Amino acid sequence: MQTYDAALAQVHPDDSAALDRYVRRLAAGEDPGGHFEFRVRNPAGEQWMEGSALLQRDAHGKPLRLIASVIDITERKRMELMLREADRRKDEFLAMLAHELRNPLAPIRTAIALLEKDGPADRRSADLIELMRRQTEHMTRIVDDLLEVSRITQGRIALQLEPILVGTAIYHAVEAIAASVEMRGQHMHVDVADATAWVRGDVTRISQILVNILNNASKYTPQDGHITISAKADDEWVSIVTTDTGTGISADLLPKVFELFSQGERTLDRSNGGLGIGLSLVKKLVELHDGTIAVQSDGPGQGTTVTVRVPRLHHHEQHSAQVLSEPAAGATPSALRILVVDDNRDAADSLAMLCEFGGHAALAAYSSAQALEIAAQLKPDVALLDIGLPDIDGYELARRLRHKGESVPLLIAITGYGQAEDRLRAQSAGFDYHFVKPVNVESLLKLLSSMTGSG
Repeated sequence: MQTYDAALAQVHPDDSAALDRYVRRLAAGEDPGGHFEFRVRNPAGEQWMEGSALLQRDAHGKPLRLIASVIDITERKRMELMLREADRRKDEFLAMLAHELRNPLAPIRTAIALLEKDGPADRRSADLIELMRRQTEHMTRIVDDLLEVSRITQGRIALQLEPILVGTAIYHAVEAIAASVEMRGQHMHVDVADATAWVRGDVTRISQILVNILNNASKYTPQDGHITISAKADDEWVSIVTTDTGTGISADLLPKVFELFSQGERTLDRSNGGLGIGLSLVKKLVELHDGTIAVQSDGPGQGTTVTVRVPRLHHHEQHSAQVLSEPAAGATPSALRILVVDDNRDAADSLAMLCEFGGHAALAAYSSAQALEIAAQLKPDVALLDIGLPDIDGYELARRLRHKGESVPLLIAITGYGQAEDRLRAQSAGFDYHFVKPVNVESLLKLLSSMTGSG
């Protein structure tokens, strides 16, 4: 018969201490509760065991013996580990996919902007360009949602908290989707009862939450339908409620609306379809703000109500605002010399063409080494730099293009990474501005125009 110590020695070192504590508590008459799990080492490899035990007492109530039941759960554990690894790989794949999709989107978006600027010769061309623009914007939103879900799942999002006036946030979100609502012939109603209610939040993320909810409401509301967003506050919470007269949600789907990739039934042409990312992303962002979200619907055709609750910020609470430094002022020419650097040739060439369309002189470089050679001859006023360059990254290239204490060239980061830590790293490398791919073309052109005094 094997002794207790000899039996315990066969247990995996990482599990033996916990199992020993369980057994000793049970022997002492305590109730450790639940089942126990441990691994056994044998020549065939690790073997997972699950068991339960009870203390048998004699007629006088004294401990007599321990009776245990143990089963082999090795196969189940192996499947659990496989599922966890598959889930981890899925998250990594989504992150990689979303980031890589941004690279082809950038030159496509820029090319569309150039075609719009040229002014097509006929109506058919104009309609095709508008179609491409809409679909590119739609794909950009899908890619952004994929990337955001991946970042949150991996715990890579850090909120930049500051005081936010709820009424202002709501009106900005309504303004962002106004064109879509108007195009669909819908009616939007805004009711902000307490215009002075504040919350502590990340401006970008709060906007993301509200715009996503309103987009969903518009997407599933028919023509002449109504969408209402309202805000009310009590001492502890601010509640933002969005209601619509849309298609509603069936009882079987309602419990699953926050699951990633969960969708209800769609039309055969999938005109209102998507990846089912929206509400999953919104829920995660709301929870990062210590808030709650709930969705109610009386069923198909009965509309939907989404309620977001976020802790209220009172005026007596202390808070600080983030101040960003501006580039040094100086005389600027009417036409800028611009260096565009990106190892994606299409992205670099299309961005250079866009700059030239704005009346500037632009040259493209496809590596850091080539950029340094061109810069020595061009003496650029502005440098648009991709960060993920293969030879020398954009941060180091920025330091080499503009020495410390100088103000020329103006450095603009063009990158697929837009987190707070990415902006801080760009700022420490000397960058003056930070654009996330695909670049907002109008914003970039306005910035360049303002530098020449023509904006």
